[in-house]
Amino acid sequence: MPPHEFVEWMEQEAAASDLWWHLRGGGAASWGRHELEFVAQITDLVHRVAEPSDRLTLEDEEPVTRYAQIMQLGDGLFMVEIARVFEAGAYNWRIGRSRADEDAENVAGDRVTGAQKLTAAETTEVFTSWAEGHGLPLGYGAPLHVYGDVPHPGQVGA
Repeated sequence: MPPHEFVEWMEQEAAASDLWWHLRGGGAASWGRHELEFVAQITDLVHRVAEPSDRLTLEDEEPVTRYAQIMQLGDGLFMVEIARVFEAGAYNWRIGRSRADEDAENVAGDRVTGAQKLTAAETTEVFTSWAEGHGLPLGYGAPLHVYGDVPHPGQVGA
């Protein structure tokens, strides 16, 4: 497991115009893949994720090397994840409200903990910071889950 200091991999120097969004609604409705025109558009997109199980994904150009996704949990709360993608796997961070959340569970298919349920404002803050290439805003935490066979951060250039 990579050390916590490699969370800066969430940071990427990429403008919002280099990102694409995909919105999926309840009942598997899909609105296709669209270019993110400007960062302020994120607020509107988060508010369009209105029903439980609705999802929004932001990702870079093909082949995808990074993405952020949210899922509406109900009661206006969201699960937020950020990932760095490699050919054979990914690093996935599930975002929580505090640095203490770095020790929370992050297992695919497991329930989201209370502190990992973010409001629309918190979700927008995290998505916007990530889209601008800054990684997590100060004060948030994120446990890491590793999918597949990924290189150690020291062996790959950002």
